[in-house]
Amino acid sequence: MRDSNEDRYLVREAGGVVLMVVADGVGGGPGGEIAADAAVREVSGRFFAAGGDRPMAERLGDAVREANTAVLRAAEASSKLSAASTLVAAAVHRDEAVIANLGDSRAYLVRGGAARQVTQDHAGAQAHGITRFVGDPRGVQADVFVESLEPRDRLVLCSDGLTRHVAGEEIAATLAANGGSLEAGADALVALANARGGEDKVTVVLLAARGRSGVLSARAAAFGIFVALVVTVLVGAFAVLFSLVPPAP
Repeated sequence: MRDSNEDRYLVREAGGVVLMVVADGVGGGPGGEIAADAAVREVSGRFFAAGGDRPMAERLGDAVREANTAVLRAAEASSKLSAASTLVAAAVHRDEAVIANLGDSRAYLVRGGAARQVTQDHAGAQAHGITRFVGDPRGVQADVFVESLEPRDRLVLCSDGLTRHVAGEEIAATLAANGGSLEAGADALVALANARGGEDKVTVVLLAARGRSGVLSARAAAFGIFVALVVTVLVGAFAVLFSLVPPAP
């Protein structure tokens, strides 16, 4: 396992939209941390600053392109000119999910006990060689996918620390075996990846569709020690662990 942690994640809710982002720095060095951190921050800031009058797919695609610029600036400022990161992001409003990705961080849709990989990896023939990433001076164009969520669907965002060791069908089976508890399911996925070698840091973001009344989301990660964050979004409320912000009147 790498000594440093190049994974970054974000879960944020505003205006009835939940944004989830996972970034995994490329290369295993401090430049990866810088790139992943800049990418996550920029995607969030740009996406929500764009306002809700534009389609989510346009807002998310533009935010990823701006994140590429932010990573290049951060790389130059830190003298880590090769800093780069994979990125997968999902914006969810009611039953619509828009997903964008660069690299091999993935999104899965779990429905009816089966997992379907929504994103396509951008990787070359070399093991874990990334062909598209944020931090590319040539510019980027993320793949963007639109999914209609059904009640009891699970949306999974993860870094390759999970998918190196756990296949899609195992993700679905693990979530099903934990009785619908996102926190327990995320715990189990991280434990499974670690038990099979844990060659890289593991970041998993889970979202449970609850129809038009709201969504429930959770994130789990292993950074040598296990850390869990639970975010609940129901009828405008936003809770992080025991911190609750009441819905606006």
